[in-house]
Amino acid sequence: MTDKTNAAADISSATASSHGTGARASTTASPAASVDGDDKKKLTELRAIILQKGAAVHDDIINSARVESSNWLADQRRKLEEMLGSIHSDAEKRASEITIRRVRDANRAKDGDRLRLQHELIQSAMAMFQDALADLDKRPDYADILAGMAVDICKYIGSRARGGGTIKLALRAADASRGPAVVDALKLRFPKLNVAFDPAPAPIMGGVVLSSDEGKWRVVADWNSQVEEMADTIAKQVLAAL
Repeated sequence: MTDKTNAAADISSATASSHGTGARASTTASPAASVDGDDKKKLTELRAIILQKGAAVHDDIINSARVESSNWLADQRRKLEEMLGSIHSDAEKRASEITIRRVRDANRAKDGDRLRLQHELIQSAMAMFQDALADLDKRPDYADILAGMAVDICKYIGSRARGGGTIKLALRAADASRGPAVVDALKLRFPKLNVAFDPAPAPIMGGVVLSSDEGKWRVVADWNSQVEEMADTIAKQVLAAL
């Protein structure tokens, strides 16, 4: 009985001793826990400082990049405006050159059309004049007209017509019947001239041909030569009408 009591007392004493040791262990661990809390706080503050500095640096980088970007955009905009201005100026120059060229071409075309019109009108007037000359054979005094043309030739050749030789008169085939009347008119106007009618038809559309029997000279006064002589006068009249 006494042994059991002592054993119980030993167990109680051991348990009390064990509890005391645990209490001391707990009391000893509290300063370590406080240190860990301070470190964490310092780390947190340090991280906040680092993040704040990083944010400031980040803002500086962003601001610097924004300024550089703005300057670059301004420079590019200036270059673009210069390029557009150059393109616009070149386009205006080309447009002006095209306009001038078109106006010049139009004026040339207009001048060309005017010249063609003038030429056509002059040719038409000359053709009308030639047709009018060709219609002279319908007049009753047509023989007198041929005689007048022959007289003008005799006046033109002057002394050659009075050289003593025979002057031959030739007409177109359609006017052969009027040959003797024209010769008589010439002899009446120039009594000293020896004029004879050549029955061989002259290759003309109308008018007269005078020549020496020796073949030393030959003068043609046909409708074509009359038109050529009147060409300048006809042209001036047509141009004045325009």
